[in-house]
Amino acid sequence: MRGIIRGLRYAGAAILAATLIGVPITAAAAGLRIASLDECADQYALGLMPSDQIAAVSDGAGRLDSYYADRSRSFARVRPSIESLLALHPDAVVRTWGGDAKLLEALEKRGINIININDVDTLPQARDELLRVGHVLGQDAQAAAEARAMMASLAGVRAIGKGKTILYYTPSGYSAGPDTFIGDMLKTLGYRLETADHGFFALSPEVLLTTTPDVFALGFYDDPFQSRRAPGRSALIRERIAERPHIKLPLRMIACSGWYAAYDLEALSQGGTT
Repeated sequence: MRGIIRGLRYAGAAILAATLIGVPITAAAAGLRIASLDECADQYALGLMPSDQIAAVSDGAGRLDSYYADRSRSFARVRPSIESLLALHPDAVVRTWGGDAKLLEALEKRGINIININDVDTLPQARDELLRVGHVLGQDAQAAAEARAMMASLAGVRAIGKGKTILYYTPSGYSAGPDTFIGDMLKTLGYRLETADHGFFALSPEVLLTTTPDVFALGFYDDPFQSRRAPGRSALIRERIAERPHIKLPLRMIACSGWYAAYDLEALSQGGTT
């Protein structure tokens, strides 16, 4: 934990001093009016921008797995189409995966900046990206405040894992390796991942039933509509999970990889396993 906090401090100083290559100077100006193209980008808009500078958020901003869903209620919703976006007259659009290449090209031709948010695999990377995007949006002070809150939450995380092995599993049958954002959060909780496989990968019911983790980490199980007929909802799998200690990772903490996950991570560490 101390290593993570120390790394975050140094990374934060470095990212603020870095040159933002390829980002138009106007993108960092105060008063930037933005629209968000997807749910993960919504969190940056809602977490960093003053309300009068948000032209619209995506049509997924109010979903159960949107971290700042409550904040989204007062904003217009927009689908990633050229007609709907031009009607809003934004200075820039913020995106992670929203909008195809044709749309982005059309927006750029009309002088609308594209602010791309990068995927992150670790909590230090999440803080770096928070500060970088905050600078591009002209919201350095708010990004710095969120970074301080993130570090305070990480400092409050209890290492409930105590070296036990843990296996991440979703209703669709997928798991996550140590090189993922999920894996990094579980390691921060003090667990050792049951698998050394990289990235996200499928685990068949047959394979899962042969594993013997000390704890299961369940993702997306609190969404009743997620993969209702998927392997991970079979009676055998449910029985196996029920007979072993497990923790449920909140939807909004894992749907996108962002700095705000640290807030729920601290809360999760206070609750322990089921």
